[in-house]
Amino acid sequence: MKTQFLSLSLIAALAFTSCQSDVNSESPEEINEVQKSLKEVKHDFNKIHEMPLTGVEGNGGFRLHEPGYFQGALADCDTYQHYEGGSELMVIQNQPQSYHGEVEVNNIKLNEQLNICGTVMVHNDVKVNYAGVFNVGGEMITEGNVHVIYGGHLVVEGKLIIEGDLTLGNGATLEFLGDESSIEVLGNAKIHKKANIGGKFKDVSQKIK
Repeated sequence: MKTQFLSLSLIAALAFTSCQSDVNSESPEEINEVQKSLKEVKHDFNKIHEMPLTGVEGNGGFRLHEPGYFQGALADCDTYQHYEGGSELMVIQNQPQSYHGEVEVNNIKLNEQLNICGTVMVHNDVKVNYAGVFNVGGEMITEGNVHVIYGGHLVVEGKLIIEGDLTLGNGATLEFLGDESSIEVLGNAKIHKKANIGGKFKDVSQKIK
């Protein structure tokens, strides 16, 4: 019995030594690679996608955009940071903001320049006040209303879906960039006769006049 116990102990010791040898045989580079793969990586909407919500058609299917794809203020989209703020996105004078990636908020209100490229979900309303310039590229869905007042600019390069009403006041500007932009208004479109609408776009709901 004693001999059998010693044999089992010897086998267990050899197995443990073998495991230790396997672990120690891994190089530091291999361990670091495993650790990196376990880290959460934020999704970068400024890279090529196979099935984005909006984009242009290429040889490999649909893509949203790649660095340098957007025009105007969004040309440097790949340098913008991800949005990590609260549910109310407010942009006050002299404090412009720029983001790329996924942005999901309850409301957006601005009196300054706001640049976003990627996908934007607004659960309530978007209001562009005097001196506010909202440059959005990719796709934005607003479950509430979009209101642009005198001196406000809404510049779209991509797809804009408004489930509520669109209001463009006297002196408000709605501009579209690129050849693939579109707008769909599921509510009412209230457009002042002195509002400015420019660029090439597809009027999905046939309400922009």
